[in-house]
Amino acid sequence: MREVSSPALEKESCVHYAWNYSLLKDLEFDEAVKYCNETQKPDVMKCKNYIYNEESYHQTIVSQWNLVCDDLALRSTAQISVAIGKFFGALVFGLISDRYGRKKTFIFSSVLLMISGPSAAFVDSYVMFIVFRLLIGVAGAGLYETGFTILMELTVKSYREYLGNLFNISYSFGFVYLPLAAYFTNNWRQLQLAISVPMFALIIHCWFLPESPRWLITRGKLKKASNIIGSLGHLEPNEPLQSPRSDTKAQSESICMDVLLFLKGYMKLFSTLELAKRTLICNYLWFMGHFYYYLLALNGTNYEIDQRLYIGLNGIVDTPGFLLPIIFFTYFGRKSSGIALYTVSGIAMLVITVLPQGWPIMCATLFGRLTGIAAYGIAMFYTVELFPTESRNTAVGSCLTMSQFGPLLAPYIVDILGKRFWWMPTVLCGCLALLGAFFLIFVPETRGAPTPSMISKARDRKSFLTF
Repeated sequence: MREVSSPALEKESCVHYAWNYSLLKDLEFDEAVKYCNETQKPDVMKCKNYIYNEESYHQTIVSQWNLVCDDLALRSTAQISVAIGKFFGALVFGLISDRYGRKKTFIFSSVLLMISGPSAAFVDSYVMFIVFRLLIGVAGAGLYETGFTILMELTVKSYREYLGNLFNISYSFGFVYLPLAAYFTNNWRQLQLAISVPMFALIIHCWFLPESPRWLITRGKLKKASNIIGSLGHLEPNEPLQSPRSDTKAQSESICMDVLLFLKGYMKLFSTLELAKRTLICNYLWFMGHFYYYLLALNGTNYEIDQRLYIGLNGIVDTPGFLLPIIFFTYFGRKSSGIALYTVSGIAMLVITVLPQGWPIMCATLFGRLTGIAAYGIAMFYTVELFPTESRNTAVGSCLTMSQFGPLLAPYIVDILGKRFWWMPTVLCGCLALLGAFFLIFVPETRGAPTPSMISKARDRKSFLTF
């Protein structure tokens, strides 16, 4: 009875008046209200036990560990823990795969994901739950960047742009699968297991996925590369190769030396002014892509619309969003396509400020999301073409690392700015998209140009434009 326990504190569910409830329980409701109104109010105390409404969402991690009131921040921590794991995973695995190979990194990430995913469903400790969520993020980052890089380096140029965008449709499948899995499960543990089951399909990938022949060539392993390509004659005989390092020497190196070599790999991305400019611009585009991908999905709580419908439609529009770049790549260049899509996406998200609540805003937001995802797909493919083979995965890892700041910031933007100004998160996305279109002006077009294998082949802007 809120009128008795916390009169005038209807919106505050974390405290209650310290009445003698043993006395009040023997009174009729009207008598209890009269007694409380005529008696001096006692001190306000924090609640020790909570009752949750689980009719719609059943048991969640909030009710499991009481992540409310003073512990409300722990709920946000659980939400962003995967993003934090992706941040460090992208930072580490990009360098590891450039040094030890794409396939080894992919297999290790797959095993880690298949262990940490289901394990998170069985823990009773909140701390261990966060640990496994972090490992899921770390493994996910390793899988994504190595899988995407292998695909790009295995595919001939005429099909690369198509497969690169088809690769990203997995996002939309996952987005649609998640609410369906939540609908048919009874609690968060069952949901965690339901979303972990597809991870075991990675066993097939680990068995059949070949190593990147481009990486093998840069390491001087021509025989292994020729076995994948099918003929040694397909390799470029004039290609400058790195000196292969013996396994014994690699194993004898200290951890400190490994760290220094990793840092050296990142520093190569800033070895020239042109490379540094491309690195910074691509980092921004990847950050922006992840930022509004998650922010627009979460911001549905600030719209006067059905939340389940909104989330489902977000997943549905993702598929054409990832396929749209294929059409643009057929007729237009990477640069012009990216500028056009980012501009349209930005305008669509700014328009919501003059539209009425309900379907008009939802349609404008979904259209902005669709074109924004298409622009992000172009930016991802563009990044692969802008960097030489020996540092390409490091560049992708750098971009993926920066992109994880997006999902880290998105929940706070929605909860803090969105609650005060419902339009602010979407308008912020629109401004960032327009800024991304502006930055693309300063990078060259790569359509129809071969990608270099070594940084020594691309030391200045002129070399980049002609490789």
